[in-house]
Amino acid sequence: MNLSFSTEALSERQRPEYWNEVVCQHCVPANSRIDNPGGFIGRFSAKSIGELEISRMSSPHHIWERTSSHMRRDPNETFLLSLMKSGAGHLSQSGRSTGVGSGDIVLYDAERPFTYALAPESVLLLRIPRRQLLYRAPHAERYTAVRFMPDKPITGLLSNMIQEAARLDLSEDLPRSVRAQFAGSLLDLLGAAIQVQMAGDSLEASHRNKVLENAKSFIESNLDDPLLTVERIATAVKVSERTLTRIFAESGITPMRWVWQRRLEAAHLSLAEGRVLRVTDAAFRYGFNNVSHFSRMFKLVYGYSPKGLRAMS
Repeated sequence: MNLSFSTEALSERQRPEYWNEVVCQHCVPANSRIDNPGGFIGRFSAKSIGELEISRMSSPHHIWERTSSHMRRDPNETFLLSLMKSGAGHLSQSGRSTGVGSGDIVLYDAERPFTYALAPESVLLLRIPRRQLLYRAPHAERYTAVRFMPDKPITGLLSNMIQEAARLDLSEDLPRSVRAQFAGSLLDLLGAAIQVQMAGDSLEASHRNKVLENAKSFIESNLDDPLLTVERIATAVKVSERTLTRIFAESGITPMRWVWQRRLEAAHLSLAEGRVLRVTDAAFRYGFNNVSHFSRMFKLVYGYSPKGLRAMS
């Protein structure tokens, strides 16, 4: 199957409807939102290779959106893979989102809502039967709206093979078995790339956990320092402030809130065990330089004042 579409010869009024009904519906039923219908010159071509379909598209900026209503009307058991040869986009699905630039590869799933805003000078789209990809990469759904790691050699191999598939001349009388074998090899490579992505994520998660552990250890050792800051913590564990904040955010907290909580917990324990007898000493020992503020926060968290705790001890 070889298909080719263009909006060039259509009127301004016809272009959005044509693009939505012919092109978007062909890939997977979805809506397209076009900023400038009058200047929207979009081109799309597609061909089948075995059970895969590979398309080439170029267009101005538009937004492609698949919603729950589309899925109710048209359950579609396919994944789509995008290789942005040149241009830009932004893909969101399953609570994840990523920018897409030239050379980037991203995966998305027709069984879940997605939004893909894109302005492709040239993008290759691969439509993949769901069962075939899940056979090779059972956890593929976890890697939608995630850019394939560009520094991995296998990502480069996958990019090259997709481009070769787009260039493949199917006018030659290739036996069906040859086309199926080529499609299978492409899917094997995609499955391997997803496995590499999984391994990289595990290493990244291990690194993040180590940074978090080191940061918390540094904080514990410096609770008495009223000048402890995110900058000092980040410098101590050799990451940027932004990275440190993001790692703490994965645990639902900021670095300084963690400092504040640990200071209150340490002060509470010292007062409860009688290791510190005066509220002022507890406040200053654990980095609070304002006793009134310390007492207010203490009561807010524990329901009684530091003096009340001393009276109970």
